[in-house]
Amino acid sequence: MTKKRYISFDLARGLMLLLVALAHAQIFLSGTILTRPESGGFIDTILNYTSVLFVDNRARAMFALLFGYGITLVIRSYMKREKSRLDIRRSINRRAIALLFFGFVLSVIIGGKDILAIYGAGLLLVHWFLYRSDKTLVRAMIALTIGFALLLPIFWGNMASVGMENMFMTGDGYWETMLNQLVMFFTGAPLFGNFALPVILSIMLGIWFGRKGLLNEDPKHRSLLKKIAVGGILISIIGAIPHALHSNGVITIEQPSLFGIIFTIHMMSGIAGGCGYAALFGLVGPHLKKTNPVVTGITALGKRSLTFFIVNEILLIVLLSPAVFGLASTLSIAQVWILTFLVWLSSVAMATILERKQKAGPFDFLFRKFVYR
Repeated sequence: MTKKRYISFDLARGLMLLLVALAHAQIFLSGTILTRPESGGFIDTILNYTSVLFVDNRARAMFALLFGYGITLVIRSYMKREKSRLDIRRSINRRAIALLFFGFVLSVIIGGKDILAIYGAGLLLVHWFLYRSDKTLVRAMIALTIGFALLLPIFWGNMASVGMENMFMTGDGYWETMLNQLVMFFTGAPLFGNFALPVILSIMLGIWFGRKGLLNEDPKHRSLLKKIAVGGILISIIGAIPHALHSNGVITIEQPSLFGIIFTIHMMSGIAGGCGYAALFGLVGPHLKKTNPVVTGITALGKRSLTFFIVNEILLIVLLSPAVFGLASTLSIAQVWILTFLVWLSSVAMATILERKQKAGPFDFLFRKFVYR
């Protein structure tokens, strides 16, 4: 854990874990990603709007972008050590397999809201582009964007008409849920999630960010980062407004096809938001003091994002799932946010202790053991 790290990158990953936890916590309340849970008062309503505008379908996009960015750092590290193309390919494949395994354990055995297996499948899908030109990468992203804009409204419109329960396939108890998750996993859920959410586009944007070194704290990138931050976040907010109004009952959308369009706009604008958030961290990071205890704690968490993503998911399951304590059925939206924030703070505290001892997170350690042998 002593090698050089970019504070912008680790800070973004550390705070991203909070946003992801907040996004996943609400699913225990509503059981779906299509709508927000019902508000119990003014504060709940404010939090519902906040989540739709700044968290839902945005945290995942930034998470995936940072994952793609990290892959470019790995490849650059291998190239500096003059590793062969075959060695690099094998390492990337082992990363994908390890992520699929961790995702299997988290989603099937533990029952969490997994993204790791989707990353593993996504890495296999984009592997070919890792060694191609920027022009090829950009063309592929443009083609994917057009394809998603045309097809996702149809898919999510159909999902709205049949109900998200058919997609999550959660059961009444642990064993029924595990069996349903097992069926989903082996029928292609990790691969399918890359296109339904759509994660693969964010991963490819992360690769483009990484090739440009936008989070490497180079002053020459400040102008571009400002444009991406302002433009991305503005697009994200504007694109989220229709879904925010619908989710909070201000407008009623009865036609599934129209809802599919609004939800797709929310998801696609969220990708722009993920880019904007990452760029914002790229601007702020170089100006923060590394000795600041808050910065130290959050960056320590970012260094161990794999471990504490899993830890956060486990704690949310224990606290909110009906299979354990089932607090989601008794707490308000505001109380769930407070509980989730405390879960994230506990992860910051644990990561800080590991940082002082210069230790990797346990799951990060196992991951590297497998990848680097």
